[in-house]
Amino acid sequence: MPKTTLIFAVLLVALGLGAFGISGSRTALMPAWVGLGLGLFAGLALAFDGARKHLMHVAAVLALLGALAPAAALVIRAAKMSPLALTVNLGMLALCVVLLILMVRSFIAARSSPR
Repeated sequence: MPKTTLIFAVLLVALGLGAFGISGSRTALMPAWVGLGLGLFAGLALAFDGARKHLMHVAAVLALLGALAPAAALVIRAAKMSPLALTVNLGMLALCVVLLILMVRSFIAARSSPR
């Protein structure tokens, strides 16, 4: 799961940097910050096998927060968003939700597998 998380982290960073490059707005970097956090915890999980479970759970919480932030923004002001902001928020929401689903499935599989 850490390798998959790293892939999603790179996608989020690319989304944030691309949006920032187009708009120049610092708020467009929000996906990049979430991606950096996910990449940090995934990298640490790869480096420290004994703490992998805990680090991946922290990454799952970060993915949940990364999904809730654009979801709240979309609920509150989707009609007032620019097309770029709407696209970035939907992209971040989709990436974080898919990652969170994959993480939960991985946690359930790890829990139910014989040791």
